[in-house]
Amino acid sequence: MTAPASDAPRAAADLATLLDGYGLHAPIVRPLAGGMENLHYRADTPGGAVVVTILRKKTRHEAEHYTRFLDGLRTAGAPVPRLRPLVEGGWVSEHAGHPVIVADFIDGRQYAVMPPHLVEAAGAALGRVHRLAAQLDCPLPPHLRLGAADAAVLAELPDDGFARWARTTLQETDYVTRQTAPMVTVHADLFPDNIIVPAGQLGRNLVFIDWEDGSLDFPAMDVGMALLGLCCPTGFSLPRARRLLHGYATGSGRVLDPRLVKDCARYAAVLVSLRRYRWQRTGRRPADPARTHTFLVRPVAELQQIWPQMDRP
Repeated sequence: MTAPASDAPRAAADLATLLDGYGLHAPIVRPLAGGMENLHYRADTPGGAVVVTILRKKTRHEAEHYTRFLDGLRTAGAPVPRLRPLVEGGWVSEHAGHPVIVADFIDGRQYAVMPPHLVEAAGAALGRVHRLAAQLDCPLPPHLRLGAADAAVLAELPDDGFARWARTTLQETDYVTRQTAPMVTVHADLFPDNIIVPAGQLGRNLVFIDWEDGSLDFPAMDVGMALLGLCCPTGFSLPRARRLLHGYATGSGRVLDPRLVKDCARYAAVLVSLRRYRWQRTGRRPADPARTHTFLVRPVAELQQIWPQMDRP
């Protein structure tokens, strides 16, 4: 989601040696753009290119759990890159006190704004994830919830328009966290930079990357987040939303309650905005200048206003 962190170049040389533990030889390792939290590198090996990721917000134990989650997703048939195992077994190594994982590099394209037909394809792929991984052993908690850090930020916000929007929206949409629907494995961060269109696939077989926010949650929460990521390039786009939901119904075999999806998107928008506010307070800035903590206020207002037209021709 952003340019690599400032210490990325320092680690590249060390990672070439670290890859020996995976049975991989890569004389050149170079940083990749992307990630507010983690560092990503591409390494070209005789057996193909791989991505080395330094997980800077997970402990070693959490990283081990995360790799089991990713491997389970891929085994279930979800569109997830293949992890590369260590020669001695397992997937997680360590660099400078942080866990490291290695996965296949997917040769393809990432869009800043996805074309409408790919929004539908992404919806279908997300639906398949929910269907295929419904029985996956995933003891992760729900992700899209107001947490202690979010609540603290919300309590400290200046009394301005953004604060009033955040508090009012949460009050109106908090019911979405108490659904009775079964929970499924969710991505929880389906923005364009987390979707790769593999070379030569022409929009088929999309691959979802960066499952750091993956968890067990209600399907509508994941679709609501995808509405923010894929249907609000500048403002809210009703045609894109229709294509996303049509694709999702095709891939999952289910039709979600439109009102519930809308309010899940509104709820998720507040959490995303509070996260961005925390980043800005610590001096971190997204590569896309539009991704400020206030950016989603207008698209979400448009979503609320236009949504009744969703079922109209």
